[in-house]
Amino acid sequence: MAGSDKILARLRRQIDDIDDQMHDLLMRRTEIAGQIGQLKGGGASFMRPGREAAVLRRLVARHRGDLPKALIVRIWREIFSTNAGLQGPLAVAVYAPEGTFGYRNLARDHFGWRTPITAFRSAAQVLEAVSDGKASVGVLPVPHGDETEAWWRNLARDGAEVPRIIARLPFAVVDPPRGDGPEALAIGLVVPEPTGHDHSFLAIETDEVISRSQIKEILAQAGLDMLDIQVCEDGGRSLHLIEVDGFVAAGDQRLSRMLDLGEERLAHVWVVGGFAVPLSLEEMSGGAGR
Repeated sequence: MAGSDKILARLRRQIDDIDDQMHDLLMRRTEIAGQIGQLKGGGASFMRPGREAAVLRRLVARHRGDLPKALIVRIWREIFSTNAGLQGPLAVAVYAPEGTFGYRNLARDHFGWRTPITAFRSAAQVLEAVSDGKASVGVLPVPHGDETEAWWRNLARDGAEVPRIIARLPFAVVDPPRGDGPEALAIGLVVPEPTGHDHSFLAIETDEVISRSQIKEILAQAGLDMLDIQVCEDGGRSLHLIEVDGFVAAGDQRLSRMLDLGEERLAHVWVVGGFAVPLSLEEMSGGAGR
């Protein structure tokens, strides 16, 4: 055997050994995930979108070499979804009007090829599926003014059965934004958890007409940085969906501060969820981790 053939044979044996080690680790990881599911019990939440996002951000930051970071995200997304499915039932309801596939593709990329995905033609059907427990997660369009149905108004209420926003899709930006790709929010009956890189959503009900600039000023005085606002009229009440920088939990003192500053102009405020900020194009660029 020529010298180069011997080297090739040795390198291939090394790859076989690495494949075996990777396989062993995957099997061990699955065993541990199963143990976690048993310890949690049947009634516990097995979805932790915040933790998944934090793990991906850490792995992408430490990644080195020529293997694309997008592949790292894809591999771990499949691992997350598969292990979640082993701990409890995982099913996705997705908004997919007739003839459209964008949101369904986003859901498939994020929740994996094994996860059952059911398409619905209306946002109301998606919300109902999640509220009734027929789906673990719903995937709905990111609100953009008059371009999308104001499905989020159904989150502006109290109750354990009311879904909350838990993630934004896609989580990893791999191409420069072109403005024509679908973006979605995932909803579920899961309490969001902070990751250190978060945005939150508030729903505010007002008793009287109040300008966006006034709301932004009230938020700023309460210590919240408004990033976006959507408004809709719902059954005689004015509702505002506000995206803010950082993590806001129910009971946050800044919410009480807002109501005080509103001087009765703000009737109610709900924290309707939040998400880990998706990995940026810069974070996903090949050179950033070399």
